[in-house]
Amino acid sequence: MLKAKLKYFRGYFFALPLLIALTLAILFPAIYNLGIAFYNYNFHSQSWEFIGFKNFAKLLHDPFFWNSFRVTLLWVIGNVSLQLILGLAIALSLNSIIHFRGPFTGILLIPWISSFVVVAILFIWIYHPQLGVLNDILLRFGIIVEPIAWLASPGLAQISLILANTWKFFPLVMITIFAGLQDVSQELVEATQVDGANWFGTFRMVIFPTILPSLSTAVLLSTIWAYNSFTLPMVMTGGGPLRATEIFGLYIYKLAFDAFDFGAAAAASLILFGQIMAIIILYLRVAEKGRK
Repeated sequence: MLKAKLKYFRGYFFALPLLIALTLAILFPAIYNLGIAFYNYNFHSQSWEFIGFKNFAKLLHDPFFWNSFRVTLLWVIGNVSLQLILGLAIALSLNSIIHFRGPFTGILLIPWISSFVVVAILFIWIYHPQLGVLNDILLRFGIIVEPIAWLASPGLAQISLILANTWKFFPLVMITIFAGLQDVSQELVEATQVDGANWFGTFRMVIFPTILPSLSTAVLLSTIWAYNSFTLPMVMTGGGPLRATEIFGLYIYKLAFDAFDFGAAAAASLILFGQIMAIIILYLRVAEKGRK
């Protein structure tokens, strides 16, 4: 009996150092952040003053907070929509390939494994008004008559960043959906086609219901990654022009390291965390209803 108990706890004993490290690396900063959200730091006296919910109230009266909220919402919707459409289309195409599927998959994963900074610099050059390949192609085909400063206009900068981030993250959606496509029954597909259904009918009746869990997972992951974005907008625009690309992560960064308002930055990060948790809870409830 004692030997069985020792064997049971052996795994926990070996995992204990990792659990302690994870607690120190994740749980402690989270609790510390929760604490300072209710304090104000005085640089002159180098002391912390408890102010309750004043940091949250200050955020709600800050127009830049609502601007970042709106920009983040557009950012998430744009990224998730484009990544889902592109990822689904490429996953379906990849699934239809018989030969050289492995090399094609490896090539398509290159954006996902590339560094954020590398991708940001690549698209800065693509969007460059004078030297960028995008303007060069559009000018050659007569689509535009003069170079466009893609990252200098508020509206165009938002779209340009969404396209760059979509290129970076669509492989994650693609590979998730592609994994779900492996569960599609070929017998059902063939039976549906024998009954006279076209490709769209087969997709609606057989493929889509099978890959729906994978699609849901892809949407959840894409949404979380979009909310947590920081490096790409920071390197490409820094939140400009005119704060048009200042998503929540950049807003929090500027609060902390430009305005040195650590309490407000901590409060803003808690609001961001709350948004992500709300999405996860909604996803879990929808998934639970789907299983029932």
